[in-house]
Amino acid sequence: MPKAYSLQDLEFFLRVAESGNMSETARQMNITNAAVSAAIKRLELALDVNLIERTTRSLHLSAAGQSLIPYVQQALAVLDDAESELRNLQTAVAGEISVGLPSDLGRHLLLDILDEFQQQFPRVSLRLDFSDFMQDLYRDNLDMVIRYGELKDSSLVARKLCDNQRILAASPAYIARMPPLDSLEDLVHHNCLYFYRNDRPYNQWIFYRDGKTIEIPIQGNRHTNDGEVVRRWGLAGQGIVYKSALDLSNDIAQGRLVKLLEGQYQGQLTPVYAVYKQRKYQPYRLTALLNHFENKLKQKIIY
Repeated sequence: MPKAYSLQDLEFFLRVAESGNMSETARQMNITNAAVSAAIKRLELALDVNLIERTTRSLHLSAAGQSLIPYVQQALAVLDDAESELRNLQTAVAGEISVGLPSDLGRHLLLDILDEFQQQFPRVSLRLDFSDFMQDLYRDNLDMVIRYGELKDSSLVARKLCDNQRILAASPAYIARMPPLDSLEDLVHHNCLYFYRNDRPYNQWIFYRDGKTIEIPIQGNRHTNDGEVVRRWGLAGQGIVYKSALDLSNDIAQGRLVKLLEGQYQGQLTPVYAVYKQRKYQPYRLTALLNHFENKLKQKIIY
């Protein structure tokens, strides 16, 4: 059966008992005397006892009121402890986080970022799911998924971690043995390595130049549904890749791949988002990981 009084009524009763004065309680709580009096009356009516004996000049606790005090103090203290514990659980960077990652970006870049996160927060355990297909937070039991592109499912929350775009690159060995690449249009004369997006071959490469969209139909003797394999083919000198700048950042920094046609185009935009479930109380370990991803990824932009 629902109670006819509230937690606030109990708090007002305790304040009145401590101060011995309703007016003082009202002043401390910044409410009216009438509100304090109404709270005490609700409590007395619900408990069917007289808690406070009033006269024209003073008030004091009845025997029932005196006996109720320790129980109210204990109940409020237990609730304070519970709230404190919940806050600690929310702010502790500990527990398991399950994360879905794109195969290439995950293996090539995000693994190191996650290693740094665990070194900073050793009480966190990670479960990682690698895939180039669209992962489902509910079906795959994931806390967070890292994706390229904007969110379409309104039942989820997306946070942009960084801007990003595709870039053209090839290995020094491929560049040395093949004809020069002087313009985007020259791509039709080169072996272009491509992957599949949502089961469709990404063999119509999109660029932007002077505010205009340029689409180049490309051909190549190798294609796959795994972005990591495309990167490995590029490193092996098998052809030209057109991939996320983040995927290739370490390879370019270390000279294993070279950017092509710098300054002649803007690549297709592929911003990186973290997607996660809507929660009233999100564990702080997820917030900490989101902040860590954003800080680290923004340091990797190379275009």
